[in-house]
Amino acid sequence: MLTIVVDAMGGDHAPACVIEGTVQALQESGNRFNILLIGQSEKVEPLLASYDTSALNLTFLHAPEVVTMEDIPATAVKTKQESSLVKGLQLCKAKQADAFVSAGNTGAQMAASLFVLGRLPGVLRPTIYAYFPRLSEGLTNIVDIGANVDCKPEHLVQFAQMLTIYQRYGAGIEQPLTGLLNIGEEEGKGSEMLKQAYWLLKEADRAGKINFLGNIEGHDILKGKASIVVCDGVVGNTILKFGESIPEFMGILFKRSLEKVMISGQMDEKMAAMTTSLFKGLFDPFDVEIFGGVPFLGVDGISIVGHGRSSSRAIKNMIYMAEHMIEKRVNEHIAEVLSEK
Repeated sequence: MLTIVVDAMGGDHAPACVIEGTVQALQESGNRFNILLIGQSEKVEPLLASYDTSALNLTFLHAPEVVTMEDIPATAVKTKQESSLVKGLQLCKAKQADAFVSAGNTGAQMAASLFVLGRLPGVLRPTIYAYFPRLSEGLTNIVDIGANVDCKPEHLVQFAQMLTIYQRYGAGIEQPLTGLLNIGEEEGKGSEMLKQAYWLLKEADRAGKINFLGNIEGHDILKGKASIVVCDGVVGNTILKFGESIPEFMGILFKRSLEKVMISGQMDEKMAAMTTSLFKGLFDPFDVEIFGGVPFLGVDGISIVGHGRSSSRAIKNMIYMAEHMIEKRVNEHIAEVLSEK
């Protein structure tokens, strides 16, 4: 049976929502995996006591230190060896657990994953991706979204390769399409780095490692022109943060407009409620909690990171994502492909 370590101290609403999501995952799954909850006993145990966990495959482990959102990633990993983040990953390294899940400091988790777990064979740099909605069926992933800010062309090619493997084996997409995010579709567009990346991606396509359709522009992302959008971490993180702001921004505009219409008497309360419900439904595709979190691709182990604002529902789905990554053997496929001569 799989064992998944859950960082009880990770996230803005930890440890309460982490505990709730963990219990929900075990109850809904029928105890099909073991969970090792790790964190500060003085904060976790009183909350854990309010749940009946006697029939659940749940064990708690004390970790006296916490890596906060304000901590500098590299420093935190070195100075907080007794934190739930570092100790949890060490359990995975020692083969006492199969995966690690946290909604804490993303940079620190990436640094700790590299320091403790190391890289898969052939991987230049591990990366992280994000989900974006699209008009057509399927999904769109953008990579990198902040783990690597000074990318070289060969890094972008590997990001595309790793995400191709994930989509093929983890998401069931037989022929993932990769697009290079640029300022135009034509060959020769963009910076020197992007020009070099374009030709390396073309070579990878000819070698059968990816399916490269060429340069794409920002307006192609939501259209679903490519299932994999490749860019450096600065661009990717900017797009991610902008995308996350859209539902809230549109919600404010909608509320203002609705109030004006209500005051003018052009709409009654029943119609306003129906309109509001329809409006909220428009943004269901932006709900990242459906996936809960994403794995760091390229590290030698399963390390799943979630949004700092993760709710108990997101925590539950992060645990399912960890289980999914193990069952689909994504890391094994990445290592097999990237270690080829």
